[in-house]
Amino acid sequence: MARIGENIRGISWRGAVKNVYVFGILAIFFIVFTAISPKFIAAPSLAFIIQQAAPLLLVALPATLLMISGNIDLSVGSTVAIGGVIMAMLSRAGMPAWQAVIIVAAVGLGVGWINGLLVSRLKINSVIATLVMNYVLLGLAKLFCGDSIPFVKGVQKDFSFIGRTKIEGWPVAIFFVIAAIAIFVILQRKSVLGKYSFAIGGNREASTLAGINTGRMVWILYLIVGIAAGVGGCLLASNQGVGNAQAGAGFELDVIIAILIGGTSWAGGEGSVIRSIVGAFILTVLSIGLNMAGVPSFYQYIVKGGVLIAAVYLDKIVKERISA
Repeated sequence: MARIGENIRGISWRGAVKNVYVFGILAIFFIVFTAISPKFIAAPSLAFIIQQAAPLLLVALPATLLMISGNIDLSVGSTVAIGGVIMAMLSRAGMPAWQAVIIVAAVGLGVGWINGLLVSRLKINSVIATLVMNYVLLGLAKLFCGDSIPFVKGVQKDFSFIGRTKIEGWPVAIFFVIAAIAIFVILQRKSVLGKYSFAIGGNREASTLAGINTGRMVWILYLIVGIAAGVGGCLLASNQGVGNAQAGAGFELDVIIAILIGGTSWAGGEGSVIRSIVGAFILTVLSIGLNMAGVPSFYQYIVKGGVLIAAVYLDKIVKERISA
């Protein structure tokens, strides 16, 4: 019992330290880019940051719980892409945007169901299973709209509503973000699903012996991630004004980087939805700031990789120092 108490206190201390450095990194980026351009901190810029971060946030939130459980979903990028393509196709066919979003969410649910089946029932490693699904969905997206060619031309006005419309200067997407944050903070802290995610990621065998249906819990998490990725694809396509098979290229890596920057353990059993939110904003602020500074895209990938390595290494140091 004493050992368990020590572990819990260690995790609590690590969480507190991670909160400091994660929020600190975000603050530093804001200070640096505001020094480069004072307009960066203005309300219109903040609204733009939220608008750009919305798809990443929407997917990173449930993906955090999934990673806490010791699993991962590498198919979210292609799910986002095919979700945007289907959204564009349905809108072009004359379907109201809200109905198209529901259908795309159902498609995402289907993707999550298959991923859950492969991982939970067939016992295929989550990296392999979702990587295969990623390629399958990418192929389908290209089949629907061609290779890297915008699909939509002159879609309905309501197609751009969720991605581009602003109310009092703030994007409609912020309401999706607020709702998603509220839901997943509650899920992590108050729900059985959140508690079981930590238990499964901490020790899956012990969780099974304790009576937790680990397969079902992981399956449910994949369903939620699939739905979020589908809706995220709608937001992204609506914001860009096109359905594009390549829209999700690298998106899954952004999700993983945001979660890991937020201090979630790759091995599972430890993490925070709140810190993943900050991680998503760190990536978004970094991308916008580098674009504003005129940094070429290939250098941005290098910078992102450097930020990830620094965050993972810092997390390693925190674990070692507090566990010592």
